[in-house]
Amino acid sequence: MPGTFDLDQVAAGARAVFELDVAPLVMGPTLQLPLLVARGAKPGKTIVVLAGVHGDEYEGMWAAREVFKSLDPATMSGNYVSVPVCNPPAFAARNRESPIDGQNLARVFPGNPNGTTSERTAAVLIEQVLPLADFLIDLHSSSTYGGMPLLVGFPEMGGEQERIAFEAAQRFGTPIIWGHPTMTVGRSLSEPHKWGVPWLYTESPSGSWLDYDYAKIYADGVRNVMTYLGILPGEAPVIPNLRRLKGEGDTDAAMTTPVSGFLRSEVRLLDDVKKGQLLGVVEDLAGRTLHELRAPSDGTVIMQHMSPPVTAGTTAYLLT
Repeated sequence: MPGTFDLDQVAAGARAVFELDVAPLVMGPTLQLPLLVARGAKPGKTIVVLAGVHGDEYEGMWAAREVFKSLDPATMSGNYVSVPVCNPPAFAARNRESPIDGQNLARVFPGNPNGTTSERTAAVLIEQVLPLADFLIDLHSSSTYGGMPLLVGFPEMGGEQERIAFEAAQRFGTPIIWGHPTMTVGRSLSEPHKWGVPWLYTESPSGSWLDYDYAKIYADGVRNVMTYLGILPGEAPVIPNLRRLKGEGDTDAAMTTPVSGFLRSEVRLLDDVKKGQLLGVVEDLAGRTLHELRAPSDGTVIMQHMSPPVTAGTTAYLLT
């Protein structure tokens, strides 16, 4: 079903698949986004699940589709709406950014209906999908070369939005929950955050491959949140002994390498470090030190570059 979408196009107690038109492509066909909708037999909240904002992060893509396949709308009170691959050009290129315009979709929201392909994609999501959300989940995982632990991020900024998001994070199923006191502009979460929509996003250690264990955790986590929201029947208990972190979630603010060479890390993910501590060394191919990367402050290593080859400007480490 191409074109625009309205929830009333799906009968209560039914599932449907749509395609949302984004923009014509140079090679001919129109770029479309897949849209999965399961409308409950009874009214209730709507959860919107996004995945594939970056084309090389596959766990969320698998999980969003798997959840859709598993749902029985006759037992639901509310709705499941998902775009399992938000960035088809990047997915086809096995790349983080779109090969059409070179843009990072996670930095162009709310987009522009007359802009680049990525900006038009963001605009379609903003206009047709995200306003449906009573709760939003954006499923990410580590990039091709960057590693992050298995975690859920949530807004830690006070009010009812934080309360609902925090309670959902406690039930999602990751060992780490990461609260953010600010919101980066341009993300899929940015505009819904302004609207007061509670949200979560995920990260996992996998790179440019599909790790089914993490993907299954994501799928279970989405269903846990749906149960917490009352969309699915049953109980969603709080998972005990979670490690709670707090800090900025903007990977654009991460430390970068000023020179090219071989990165030798001296720390691992989730290490607690002190200001001035050595994080890694960029060496030449003979093993001679070119530059030392040291912690700018106390914190926890939440992201690091996992592949030794680096060029000047490569994202290397992010601390909470």
